[in-house]
Amino acid sequence: MKKGSFGYISFMKKKSAVTAILMSAAAALVYYAGLKIFPANRTLVGIMTVLISIPAAMAVVRFVMFMRFKSGDSRIRDRVEEIRGIVPVFYDSILTTSDKSYGVNVFISAEQSLLGLSLYDGFDIEKVEKHLRGIYDGLHMQNVNIKVFTDEGKFYERLKTLSARYTPEPPVSGEDGLLHVIGRISL
Repeated sequence: MKKGSFGYISFMKKKSAVTAILMSAAAALVYYAGLKIFPANRTLVGIMTVLISIPAAMAVVRFVMFMRFKSGDSRIRDRVEEIRGIVPVFYDSILTTSDKSYGVNVFISAEQSLLGLSLYDGFDIEKVEKHLRGIYDGLHMQNVNIKVFTDEGKFYERLKTLSARYTPEPPVSGEDGLLHVIGRISL
């Protein structure tokens, strides 16, 4: 499943869990089989086991990160799809700042505006907008209007306004430039 698709968080939870289980099983198999086949080379068997365990550990960390966030709400997706028309959209985003991770249910991009909606508890609008501003400024995209909402009604009203007058801009590298950046910085 492609990052930005609805249900991505749920997909990544499952994928990370399966990867962690399979890689842990492979590490255990290599360790015990290696001890049985090469009893004199315990060090080599240990090194191989550790090398196989690294991807397993990474999958466990990824699983823990995704477990902290709920997968997309189909009610939000249905409402956004009803309103957005052809406005580009990015669902199920997890942004990580220097001190905390934040879930964003949906981002949309139109007319040099990046709008987000987050219904997660403890969401800090100012911190996330400042974080995104720093990223876009660093990419020399200073003219981007960034607004993240925690109020669904206000988000939908702004989306209606943008979708009514939206005309697609030429894509950047085959993708919408603003959402492409969100895809690159999201888990």
